[in-house]
Amino acid sequence: MQMFDTLRDSFELLQDHVWFFRFFLVICVVCAYRTLLHYVLKSNTCPNPFCRKCLGTGSVRGRAIGHLKKISPENDDDNSVQSNILGNLLRHDHLCHRNDEKPTVYFHRGLSSVISTLADQKILVEHFDEIRREVTKFVQENDENESKKVFLFQTGEENENQCEKFPKLSEILRLLPNAICVANPHCIFGNAFLTNFDSAELDDENVHGLSNCVVRLHFGLICDDQSAAFVRLNKLKRLPIKTKDFVVYNDAIEHSIENPQEKRQIFLTIDFWHPDLSASMRKELTSIFHTDLV
Repeated sequence: MQMFDTLRDSFELLQDHVWFFRFFLVICVVCAYRTLLHYVLKSNTCPNPFCRKCLGTGSVRGRAIGHLKKISPENDDDNSVQSNILGNLLRHDHLCHRNDEKPTVYFHRGLSSVISTLADQKILVEHFDEIRREVTKFVQENDENESKKVFLFQTGEENENQCEKFPKLSEILRLLPNAICVANPHCIFGNAFLTNFDSAELDDENVHGLSNCVVRLHFGLICDDQSAAFVRLNKLKRLPIKTKDFVVYNDAIEHSIENPQEKRQIFLTIDFWHPDLSASMRKELTSIFHTDLV
């Protein structure tokens, strides 16, 4: 009985201090989590130490992180460009969660979400007739069952066979100073291709691009303007693709191309650098997201 009385007295004594122990326990848990989080940010690829979907080193983003850690010494504050890119890579999921742009590989902080025009559009308009003639001739001479997409540049690599089929278009592409495939060859963000379809669907439905550094442009060449195909952004906004007209949007926003009337539509697609990116940042991104990474 004396033992039970002692325990009861001890419990009553501590009862008034329970709030203190609870507060102390919470502080200990928070400190432990922050310490672990700091360690993981310095030594791992995932900003969340408890994430079960931690990015593997075999992915494009994982290899980019590994590459940056090799070329950048620890605590090196001199190269702010590389430090900025590495920070964006490590916080990728968090950044995507807070924005409409949800790229699959790289999110760059501080870029404008709305892009209405690009400086290179003027060059394309000036050469519209030449491009259209060459594309029309190609369509007439080739089977209509030809591939829906004809890539002149794909993920940074030039398709020489296709470029030979479109010599004039290839020449005009090289006049575009901000086209990724031309300005920064071998960057995986660079694409330029023709789309030729008369069905209701394309393969890339409701997709996000590789990076919000990429601005995608569609240039209508031979389109049915009365029953135009259109780009649907975020499953809501419609942007019609019309002849000699442009559709410009951030490639990281969810998008799909629809052609409900199933009319023949032919248009040119080119990926450009986001106009907010400096020349030095574009060069650094190219060296990191090089075709050797894929």
